[in-house]
Amino acid sequence: MQDSIWFRTLTDDERKPFERTDELPRSSEVVIVGAGMVGLATAYYLAQAGLKDICIVDRGTALGEASGANAGGLWFAQESIEPGPVAELNKVASQLYDRLGEEFAFDLRRPGMLELLYSQDDIEKAPSRVERVRAAGFRAEQLDRDQMRALEPTLGAAADAALHYPDEGHLHPAKLASALIQSLRGRGVRVCSGVEVDDISAGVVTSQGPIATQTIIVTAGSWTPLLTRTLGWEPPIRPIRGTLLAVGPLEKMLTHTITARQFYFTQLASGYIVGGGSLDDVGFRRGVDPNTTARIRAEMTELIPATSELATFCAWSGFRPYCDGMKPVIGKVPGRERMFVAAGHYRKGIMQSPVTGKIVADLVTKGSTELPADAFRPDRFPLAPAT
Repeated sequence: MQDSIWFRTLTDDERKPFERTDELPRSSEVVIVGAGMVGLATAYYLAQAGLKDICIVDRGTALGEASGANAGGLWFAQESIEPGPVAELNKVASQLYDRLGEEFAFDLRRPGMLELLYSQDDIEKAPSRVERVRAAGFRAEQLDRDQMRALEPTLGAAADAALHYPDEGHLHPAKLASALIQSLRGRGVRVCSGVEVDDISAGVVTSQGPIATQTIIVTAGSWTPLLTRTLGWEPPIRPIRGTLLAVGPLEKMLTHTITARQFYFTQLASGYIVGGGSLDDVGFRRGVDPNTTARIRAEMTELIPATSELATFCAWSGFRPYCDGMKPVIGKVPGRERMFVAAGHYRKGIMQSPVTGKIVADLVTKGSTELPADAFRPDRFPLAPAT
């Protein structure tokens, strides 16, 4: 289980679904490899479509990798810098999160985001950025220093202007995962932890034995190519390590998510302030670099002086699955009739997990989807030539 702020702020009841594992079946109609948020969301929408014989397997625990190490940000507008397929995906994801928020309690909030502008060049380019984001279907506006201060009066040494995205949101990913797992188990879905998947070329071969199945769905994040390479298909997905930390808890200091020079900062409902977002291309090297945490703390102190005397409550890192072209792969694995993949979301995995899960569920149960999926087809990366 990730030692992140998310798992440290769960109640005992919310933690129990992660601590339990179900017995591995010998057969299952659908096997999902990977119990991150994309895998859980896929199972949720499959179950909604009427499938019950579903097994999710993970070599660790649910939310044990990137999904449990992210910032919990729902930054649909800021990540939709122009009209196109990513923006269309983000719009549907935003709508689906609102529906999930009606069903489950997971600290879903939409207080907005301020993207601070420090240079004259950034300020001059801001109107064009606002226009493109609006054209993509989201709200955005440029603020001067006084307007920015009116929204966040406690900011310390801040910028001269900001972009304001009023509909950006935030969630507690572990609370959502806990609720999803409980809901899935209530529908008969198995969630099996501590199960290493060794091969998917003919059924699912695991460290605890094989699982006969009709449909395999790979939602293994940065590890996806390691599973699919035996099929002769290796999507260009690789890990980019990101580091975050939390201090507090504090009385309310921030309303919005703040994107600063290097990092982003958010105050959670619990009062903790989370900051980070480094990009370290170090392969699968785990750990927290003290130089990185020092940089995060320095920028946090500049923006929120009240944090300067507080010790770091916890720091953690995770592997974002970066895919060439900055677009995930969602759909049928090339050359495989009943094998699907959903991976490579990079920094948008939590944001886009509901719509990704819905797309995959549609493809599995109906053979097609009306959701915006064509730009993310896995077959844009061809099979390796036969040798």
